[in-house]
Amino acid sequence: MSSVEELSGKKRAILIAAEKCFAAQSYEGVSIRDIAHEAGVPIALIGYYFGAKNELYHAIYEHHSGYIAERLNGLRHARTHSAPGTTLEAIIAAFVLPVLKLNEKAEGANFSRMVMRGVIDQHEASERITREFYDPMAREFIAALHDALPHANAESVYWSYQFALGALLHHVVDTRIERLSDGLCPARQADLAAPYLLRFITDGIKAATRVG
Repeated sequence: MSSVEELSGKKRAILIAAEKCFAAQSYEGVSIRDIAHEAGVPIALIGYYFGAKNELYHAIYEHHSGYIAERLNGLRHARTHSAPGTTLEAIIAAFVLPVLKLNEKAEGANFSRMVMRGVIDQHEASERITREFYDPMAREFIAALHDALPHANAESVYWSYQFALGALLHHVVDTRIERLSDGLCPARQADLAAPYLLRFITDGIKAATRVG
C-alpha cells in the first residue's frame, strides 16, 4: 500500500468514525477524542485533515453530496422526460429512491441518523449544512411540485413537501417495523419498502393538494 493510499484510508476511517459518533449522540455530546478513539487514530491527525469539529461535520456531508446530486439529476429528468400524467410520481421517486439506496449500507444508515439528529437538534453546524446542502435542493423539489400540481394552492404544496420529507426521514431512521411485522418488512431493504413509501407520499400529496 502506498503512503497516499494509507493516508486516504485514514482520512476515510475518520469520516466513518465521526459519522458513527454523530449518529449515536448529539453534536455537542461528541468530542474529537471520541472520534479519534473510534477511528483508532491520534487526535492530532483529525485536526491535520479536517480542522475543528464543525469542519469535520461539514466534511461528512460533502462526502455524501453525491446522493444529493443524484436526487437533483433525477428530478430534472422527471420534469423533462416524464410521460403525461406521471410527473408527480417521477418527482417523488427522485426524492425518495437515492435516500433508500444510501440507507441500505451501514455507513448510509449512520448518515441518515446523523441527518435526523441535525434536524432535531438544530445546532449551528447543522443549520449551516441545511442552508448549504438541503435548502437549494428543497426549493427545486418544491418548484417541481408547483409545476406538476398547477391547480394546487401554494400553501398545500409547501406542506406536502414538509410531510413527504417527514415520512422519508422517519422511515430511514426507524427500524421498528421489522419487530412489529415479525420480520415481514425489513426496514432497510429498499426494493421492498420503496413501492409502499412512494405510493404513500404520492397519494398523500394528491389528496392534500386537491382543490375543493
